[in-house]
Amino acid sequence: MARKPARKKTPARRAPTRGSVRHELLLALGWLAFGAVALPILIYVSGITLLGRYEGGSLGRTYGTVLLGLGTPSPASWTVVVGPYLMILLLRVLRWGWWLGSSRKA
Repeated sequence: MARKPARKKTPARRAPTRGSVRHELLLALGWLAFGAVALPILIYVSGITLLGRYEGGSLGRTYGTVLLGLGTPSPASWTVVVGPYLMILLLRVLRWGWWLGSSRKA
């Protein structure tokens, strides 16, 4: 009698370990720092490259607008700073959904 092929076992869900929580915090901190430090530079450079220089516009003013906007409910400032980390989370959720969908078909 022929044996049935073995099914792939899905890994068991487990509680996050201390190392994984630390990893996630470091990942979040790194992407938040990128959003607070590097994105204002990229916004400024792309602005002067595509639109040209404008009166009263400087890198310092761009930083000031973004970072001071965090103290006020400025959606634009919060999007600039938190956006990179949220994009990483979105990509991870999409990858998880892709994995979940492909594991159900097997």
